[in-house]
Amino acid sequence: MTSAIASINSRVWRTGNFVRAYTGRALRPAEVMVLVRHRERFAGRILELGAGAGRVSGYLIDLASSYHGIDLSPRMVEHGRALYPDGTFEVRDLQDLATFKDGSFDLVFAGYNVLDVLDDAGRRRVLSEIHRLLGPEGALVMSSHNRAAPTASSSPGRVELTPNPLRLAYRVLGAAASARNRRRLAGFEHEEASHAIRNDAAHWYRLLHYYIGRDEQERQLEEVGFRLLECIDEDGKTVPAGEPAAGSSELHYVALRRPTP
Repeated sequence: MTSAIASINSRVWRTGNFVRAYTGRALRPAEVMVLVRHRERFAGRILELGAGAGRVSGYLIDLASSYHGIDLSPRMVEHGRALYPDGTFEVRDLQDLATFKDGSFDLVFAGYNVLDVLDDAGRRRVLSEIHRLLGPEGALVMSSHNRAAPTASSSPGRVELTPNPLRLAYRVLGAAASARNRRRLAGFEHEEASHAIRNDAAHWYRLLHYYIGRDEQERQLEEVGFRLLECIDEDGKTVPAGEPAAGSSELHYVALRRPTP
């Protein structure tokens, strides 16, 4: 079942052209630390959720015995295929994992907060599916918006002036679109004890994102059959239990699949 939140987000990703925004090979500090510290876990069969334009895919392909990347955006999948012919790229919704057999992969990589496009129920369903398709001692590497960090509070209708007329026109257009999207989506926001759904500034306020704290994310992973190995902040530093890491807007998690009883 697809929720209203997932439908809103998927429409943006399916129809938009974000190749320019997500291309390149620049890794963030936390991603570098994960690849270095857990390198041996990337040596098997990898599934990447939200492969985008291949920003991380090239590194995963270099490490993996086989690589399969999925993304909603046909343009980004096409770009990934052209860049990395040794990998397999497919247009697929991350909620549609049922055709993958049990134990098909050794590691699932869900970077750039991709699971946060889902609501709570959808997110838990996908985490359970990831557990199913991972082999024994398989690993999940994911990131998520940190609820403890302040959400960017820029005004969606504000225009920052510039002497460049083309850039100014773009900013005026963006401000108008942002204000319109903010009005349209504000009603979907809500705060729960375990998580929040927020319409943040990403891509002109067109998206709704899931926010969760470090300890709550660990509990959620345990509930669906994972054991957290490590939580890392944006700078690549380990975040221990009980530490909110309010200075980090997102947190990265490495978790191992526990056997099904």
